[in-house]
Amino acid sequence: MAASHGGGWTLEGFETPESAYYEAGSDQIVVSNIATFGPDGQMDGYLSLVTPDGEMKQKDWVTGLMDPKGMASMDGKLYVADAMGLHVVDIASGTVDETITLEGAMFPNDVAIGPDGAVYVTDMFGGAVFRVMDGSAEAFVPAGSLDLPNGIWAQEDRLVVGSMGKEWLMDQGRIEGKGQLYAVTYDSAEMTTLPGAEETGAIDGIVEIGGKLIYSDNPTGEIVAYDGAGLETLTTTEAGAGDIGMMGQMVLVPFLQGGKIMAVPVE
Repeated sequence: MAASHGGGWTLEGFETPESAYYEAGSDQIVVSNIATFGPDGQMDGYLSLVTPDGEMKQKDWVTGLMDPKGMASMDGKLYVADAMGLHVVDIASGTVDETITLEGAMFPNDVAIGPDGAVYVTDMFGGAVFRVMDGSAEAFVPAGSLDLPNGIWAQEDRLVVGSMGKEWLMDQGRIEGKGQLYAVTYDSAEMTTLPGAEETGAIDGIVEIGGKLIYSDNPTGEIVAYDGAGLETLTTTEAGAGDIGMMGQMVLVPFLQGGKIMAVPVE
């Protein structure tokens, strides 16, 4: 049962939840559970369903995944980034229709769908963004072009991509350098850094509420808004805030280490 607080709620019982996504067409929240990270997990990743008021609907909705992360939906299909590629899940039946290979991707992470129906996937360790259309994938932003791209959000005229920093120091388990927000054009993949967002925290997920871009800073748990000119911290949750989703005026925040998600009202 969800615990209520300040107009929001917290629900526990997940296994390394990386992303929380409100699927408006079916009016439910999908949570991606990495469970055991990496190939040693033997495909124990899965997706859970949660009601909008924070009750567990079905913990093991889609199973047999590796490390499911960011998600986006369109026309009854849920697109899920995974180490295996991009899963296409039929929402009505809860079955994986296909898994699209992202050739050369090192760490598929987050997903956004553009106005033309193209699906975009960030490759964090590859420094790239893939574009998937009609079941075929290509490198839209070439490998090595971006610093640790994680969160991605599709606007009408551009993609917004969030960087976690300059370099992932695997042996130390930390990120070196500041993150930033990039704008990427659809027609030519031209990249620019958004003014006032040249030095941010380690951006994980990105959503848009009330005309402002809102992102999670993973290490600090801060939920930060960008208004086109500068940054404002809206609230601070807990360390390890993952790929956020949005539901009305609420931000859905998963906590990988905490095994829970929070619905947090924002203004």
